[in-house]
Amino acid sequence: MIFDFDIVIVGGGPAGTSTALHLVRRERIAGRRIAVIEKARHPREKPCAGAVSAWGLEALASIGVDLTVPHAVMRGLRVLAGPADRTRGSAAAPDPLWPAPGSAAPLGAVVRRCEFDASLWRQAAADGAVVWDGEPLLAIAREGSGFVLDTPARRITARLVAACDGAGSRVRKLLAIPEAARKGHLYVAETALLACDTGPRAGLCDFDLRIADEGIEGYYWDFPTVIDGAPAVSRGIYHANFTPRSDVKATLGRALRARGIDIAAVALKPFSTRPLVPGSCFSQKGLALVGEAAGIDQTTGEGIAQAILTGGLAARHLARALRTGDASLDGYGRDVLRSRVGRHLLQAAWLARRVYGSGGAGWRSFLAGNAAAQQAGARWYAGKPVGARAKVHLGVSLGAALAAAALENAAAAVAG
Repeated sequence: MIFDFDIVIVGGGPAGTSTALHLVRRERIAGRRIAVIEKARHPREKPCAGAVSAWGLEALASIGVDLTVPHAVMRGLRVLAGPADRTRGSAAAPDPLWPAPGSAAPLGAVVRRCEFDASLWRQAAADGAVVWDGEPLLAIAREGSGFVLDTPARRITARLVAACDGAGSRVRKLLAIPEAARKGHLYVAETALLACDTGPRAGLCDFDLRIADEGIEGYYWDFPTVIDGAPAVSRGIYHANFTPRSDVKATLGRALRARGIDIAAVALKPFSTRPLVPGSCFSQKGLALVGEAAGIDQTTGEGIAQAILTGGLAARHLARALRTGDASLDGYGRDVLRSRVGRHLLQAAWLARRVYGSGGAGWRSFLAGNAAAQQAGARWYAGKPVGARAKVHLGVSLGAALAAAALENAAAAVAG
């Protein structure tokens, strides 16, 4: 069979462009042998909080891709938890040993996806990849030893396919790849910087866990961002959706009202996230699922950095398949799960149920009130290792905090 391309990448977001850029710059695959298909036209509107943790930026920098679009630097994080009358919260940033001298983003950066995605798209095109935007995938089928793909404008054939088309992956639907877990739900809005935004004004990302006390399995956020050159705030709500709820938007409305914002006065953008969990699918013969098409962080709902990192891993296996003629891609999923990003994602799936579950109040209070936990959380979020000694210390401290919370609850029950 004669193929138009060796690799067709479906999806022109960070997962797709990262895969293309890694293929060309690190794996030395000629750009003309790679095609990238995107259903929207760049610069495209993409509902997303826009947080890119440091390890995603570092992965791009390792192949010569710099962050050139307007962005807000994430200088730390703040976690809020507990009853409204005695809310606990503190700010944290990585310890002085990190970031390395000269690093511009302590934890990462907040971007607008329309600008960020378009910048990566342009670089993939400049590297010689054949890029088509405004062309949704209509059909994909196996033929011979490869694939046939149809868009409204063309039919193309490929030896290998990378599905990089996000939570609503068209490739997954057309190939009937089952879901391993229920998708998370989010709403995002962008507003001007307000007087009450002390966290975003200082470059801190606020994670408000108090909504979990209302049964929402997630958090409300206020992140610093930049809109038209001016400081602004990305706001929203994340519900991991272990338990379906119909009041997520109403809960967001209350959180906004507490900050002096009428939900009816802002443009809300809903979207979904696919979490990576044990049992997630990473590949079929000749096909690699990359970024959110496979799954992202279930604790934070973040996926940009993870898409960039898994794009690099996918590129390695796709290039190997081209060179060896073995299109099984069986080792790709194993490599993802053994990598630091894969371990991080599995930890996130484990942690989400404990922090957001019905018995998670003690976990949330510990995260909000323990400085060591926030230091570790900042390093974990940025993709930096948390040492064994720190893990032991955190485990002992968490155990003590949960035991104390259980005793307090028991005493309250007796008194009641």
